[in-house]
Amino acid sequence: MQILSSIKWGGNVHRALEKAVVELNVSLSKNPGRITKLDANIESGISGATARIVVTVDENDIHTKYILWANEPGGNEGIALRRAQDKINTHLTKIRGELAGFYLKFITPPLPKRTYATVIVAVNEDLPQRMGKLSSEGRKERLAALLRLLGNDPKSINLAHVARVFGVSRDTIYKDLEDLNTKR
Repeated sequence: MQILSSIKWGGNVHRALEKAVVELNVSLSKNPGRITKLDANIESGISGATARIVVTVDENDIHTKYILWANEPGGNEGIALRRAQDKINTHLTKIRGELAGFYLKFITPPLPKRTYATVIVAVNEDLPQRMGKLSSEGRKERLAALLRLLGNDPKSINLAHVARVFGVSRDTIYKDLEDLNTKR
């Protein structure tokens, strides 16, 4: 188990969130595991905004994982929240997986009279347990994705386990890695 976090300041909530999420998503892509919890805090004032995001990651389970966010204005909380939901749901409809956590905050600055809904969600995408009969190109694509998940470190791959998942021999996995120009 480990904790990953990001704290960023920006001229407004949008900029602060953008910076924090980019930094955290880079960290998440380099660390194996799945997000188990999300905690966040957004503060906004005249001088700018601060975004704080913390996630816990269970390293015993491999998932593609990342943070999505929306900061949408509206004339009231309902309108702002619907806009933020629509933005997040546009991404979620393309994903098979789970939400590991979410954060919601409304900010209503005195000028202009507008309410902002900030939504942050932590996503773990599902990885199929068994790959079935994939073509060699399909296997290579899956191996390339697996390498990216593991920070492009081929030494971190358990070849026997990967071969079982794909339903092929270890020699086939060696050949696929060789075709991807990856040294083990």
